[in-house]
Amino acid sequence: MEKLLEVKQLSIEFEQGETFNRVADQVHFDISKGETLGIVGESGSGKSVTARSIMRLLPPNARNNEESKIVFMGKDLTQLSEKEMRKIRGKDIGMIFQDPMTSLNPTMSIGDQITESIRYHQKLKKKAAKAEAMNIMNLVGIKDVAFRYDQYPHEFSGGMRQRMMIAIALACKPALLIADEPTTALDVTIQAQVLDLLKDIQKQFGTAIILITHDFGVVANMCDNVLVMKDGEIVERGATTDVFEHPQHPYTKRLLDAVPNLKKDQKAPSERAASEKTLLSIKELQKHFDLGKGAVLKAVDGVTLDIYEGETLGLVGESGSGKSTMGRTLLRLHEATGGDVLYEGFNLNTLDANEMKDMRKHMQLIFQDPYASLDPRMKVVDLIGEALDVHKLAQNKQDRYNKVVELLKLVGLDPAFANRYPHEFSGGQRQRIGIARALAVNPKFIVCDEPLSALDASIQAQIVDLLEDLQKKLGLTYLFIAHDLAMVKRISDRVAVMYNGQLVEIADSEELFSNPLHPYTKKLLAAIPVPDPAYEATRKQTVDDSEIPIPDASAATLQEVTPGHWLSVSADQTV
Repeated sequence: MEKLLEVKQLSIEFEQGETFNRVADQVHFDISKGETLGIVGESGSGKSVTARSIMRLLPPNARNNEESKIVFMGKDLTQLSEKEMRKIRGKDIGMIFQDPMTSLNPTMSIGDQITESIRYHQKLKKKAAKAEAMNIMNLVGIKDVAFRYDQYPHEFSGGMRQRMMIAIALACKPALLIADEPTTALDVTIQAQVLDLLKDIQKQFGTAIILITHDFGVVANMCDNVLVMKDGEIVERGATTDVFEHPQHPYTKRLLDAVPNLKKDQKAPSERAASEKTLLSIKELQKHFDLGKGAVLKAVDGVTLDIYEGETLGLVGESGSGKSTMGRTLLRLHEATGGDVLYEGFNLNTLDANEMKDMRKHMQLIFQDPYASLDPRMKVVDLIGEALDVHKLAQNKQDRYNKVVELLKLVGLDPAFANRYPHEFSGGQRQRIGIARALAVNPKFIVCDEPLSALDASIQAQIVDLLEDLQKKLGLTYLFIAHDLAMVKRISDRVAVMYNGQLVEIADSEELFSNPLHPYTKKLLAAIPVPDPAYEATRKQTVDDSEIPIPDASAATLQEVTPGHWLSVSADQTV
């Protein structure tokens, strides 16, 4: 088969002062029309910089070695001028970037951002370009395109913004599409939709796709062939099935071992929380947001739930289901609209500001994005020590420093890191700092709000191991909010499912994953991109959105249909 792209002996170096740091070393691969090639590896392995070199989008301090060649449709891209390269970018090679919110221009409407490429490459007039842009928007599954065309990126959900990025990349129907971590921060159902969309586009146009990801489940479902990168080198390559079934390199084996397994990853009975003491009792909790003009968003709507001391309760659902809002409302980072939150018998919703401040010593939060939640102006010693200051838990400056050092050791970090700033750490290290900060006041209950979503699979496994180890040592109780269902199964004793602000199902983790009852739970499980024969029957069930009952707070109650399984049903529904 004729090669569409051939990368030969590609080496990339970044200038750092008087030295050059090599980030890709003698990389070579090819891809044919209609093929999907996966490039996997941990952060810093060189996969994204390799892909960006194809588009010639490297920063000014980067350079290719003289022997490097990137031959696309017979042309060596490394030898083209910038003017010649602009004719290829967007027209013949499209790119989907990892974070659509930072990649899309916030000052331009979505329609203008799509037509920009069409008008430049196809020389169409404004009216014709708009019609073509609307066709592309329809193609990627955007509804009400006439209305959506004039909206701005902040008016779209994460999944819709990713669809817009795909629309821009496809505007001129390129022969090659480079997708750089296109589903990293998306829920499993949205991720499945985006991947299905890429497959459909590939069938329709014969597009070749280079898919960069750290998610082996995505690779297994999408890719014909796969490259494994480590420290800028390709350490293994081959057909996807061969690499999965017979990995050769120790690094590949380690990455595959870190992938959550729905069949195997489950707490053993001896590890499970034995306590039946209720630590947190949530009764008819509500958090409604007034959107103006009479519109109300019922983010959390009548949730009743008990969390037991020493357990990990997983909380899952799509973006907008209300799970993060519920976690923040429990800690009174959002003031509840109604209902009660009882912590060891104290109703948090009736406490005044000073009483709630004191209560925060017992309840803490680990944030989703460790980089955004750590003040870049503060050193680690102050980021962690600030909580000690607020609650007067350190006798003096030396005692404060000693406590910070002990916390760093507890989460597996070098005490010397105390005098560094957040930008000097990797994503996994920053998340460990966030965990140390949460532990500084010696809490009993921690809300973990999507703490793994931006991390590689191997780093995710390390953080989960750390959380489990800390739970055993300190007797912690977790509310673990996540969209990675396989990881939720691995860490959770029980799992609760939220949909449209309400709790629709809750059960023992193993029971819920093996015997889901609610159509929405089945839909979530069917969307997990990890082939697993034990769950093949569940994955084959196709659940249409119309089959999922929409919770109605005015009539719905939680009804136990089998031991441990609860469904949200109204008086006229039968189960």
